Amino acid sequence: MEKITRKAKFHEVLRYGFGGIGSNIAFMLVMAYLMFFYTDIFGINAAAVGGLFLVTRIVDAVTDPLMGMIADRTKSRFGKFRVWIIIGAPLLGVLVAMMFSAPNLSPTGKLVYVYVTYILYSLISTMVNIPYHSLTPVLSEDPDQRTVIATAKQLLGQFGIAFVTIGAVPITLALGGDARAWQIYGIISGLLIIISFYTCASGAKEHDVSNIEVETSDQITSNEEAITLKKQFALIFKNRALLMLMIAFGTDMIAFAGANAVNIYYFTYAVKRPELIAVVGMFGLFVGVPMTFTIPALSKRFGKKRLFIIASSALIIIASSLFFIPFEATNLIVVQAAILAAVSPFTGVIGWAMLADCVEYGEWVTGVRGEGTVSSQLTFINKLGMALGGMLAGVMLSAVGYVAGVDQTQEVLKAIVGIKALLPALGYVCSVIAMIFYPITKEFYYTMIEENKKNRLAKEVN
Repeated sequence: MEKITRKAKFHEVLRYGFGGIGSNIAFMLVMAYLMFFYTDIFGINAAAVGGLFLVTRIVDAVTDPLMGMIADRTKSRFGKFRVWIIIGAPLLGVLVAMMFSAPNLSPTGKLVYVYVTYILYSLISTMVNIPYHSLTPVLSEDPDQRTVIATAKQLLGQFGIAFVTIGAVPITLALGGDARAWQIYGIISGLLIIISFYTCASGAKEHDVSNIEVETSDQITSNEEAITLKKQFALIFKNRALLMLMIAFGTDMIAFAGANAVNIYYFTYAVKRPELIAVVGMFGLFVGVPMTFTIPALSKRFGKKRLFIIASSALIIIASSLFFIPFEATNLIVVQAAILAAVSPFTGVIGWAMLADCVEYGEWVTGVRGEGTVSSQLTFINKLGMALGGMLAGVMLSAVGYVAGVDQTQEVLKAIVGIKALLPALGYVCSVIAMIFYPITKEFYYTMIEENKKNRLAKEVN
């Protein structure tokens, strides 16, 4: 096996992992509560919310790859990627607070407000998250440590998720449960996002320099090359590993987003126990965090590809089981949610660790690295899956006659439980199929690393 020369120190991995807190606070707030806030607090039609999500993803289709290209070309005293986190984190925090504010406007004014704030949020999220995820291959070239880095992001990210899943409903209810309560919660969330991303940026300071002059026996000089549009397309469309990961991750996200978008509807209108959202979140934290610790060892034992397939296959069974649990069987509902929380982190952690390997594969195929360009694709597909899941939930609820704040019909209740149970199962089936065609094994990874280093050396000689 090729000797790995570049690794991150423990404290660097830990500080970098803090980005998972900020990223997941914003991510979970938008995915789990934004549609509910828009429909039940701000008074916007569910179908209109679904349309907003879709329009914003069209914007992302342009801006995400563009941000990847910009990041790959960036040279500054704060590095290639950290500089964007430093600039964007405060803006991201402010926009999260604005999204969960409900100014007194006309119906048209409300729609304009949510379009402007949500699209701006998405743009700034792109500015921060693409550089954030691009730092993983910069921190380390060891495939096993990359899994550890992705695990650190997920592990600390669990506390960001818990702040939302456990804290959002109790905190907003304690503050009155009205629009002002959600605005205060949004402000608190924004402050936490800023602090966590600044901590993250400090962890990569020694590795992220504008020309990526890391301390290795073979410096990565190909990053100095300008990545033209043609090279960018090659990095994406000739990268079979990236394409398969995008499909698997995207369908996973559709599943996850659809289920989370209706979670508050499920507990409010079907189970009629909204206080259980915090209980389920607490169980998820207690079960999910210990299981996350096992991911690096299991990945090393089975390999990333195989572990992704195993986890997705298990999630098909776990997610669909909720469809057969009666609404009044609250103990079973909590147990099902806890098991789901134990397995769900696997695909997320492994997916982001695989992304760093796709950078190597892209260089192996095209001769160009482009961490930002490659990372932008998974960030985009992540947001696209989240939007499609939310859009499907909004359109389906509107189609069956959902009306905010009243007892729902049986058709609406069936739609809610179908979105929460069966949509995820279908998404995970698609993920398994895509991952079967993912080409990178552990053995092949080391072959790529060796060949890439030889090719870099040959460029230096020439």
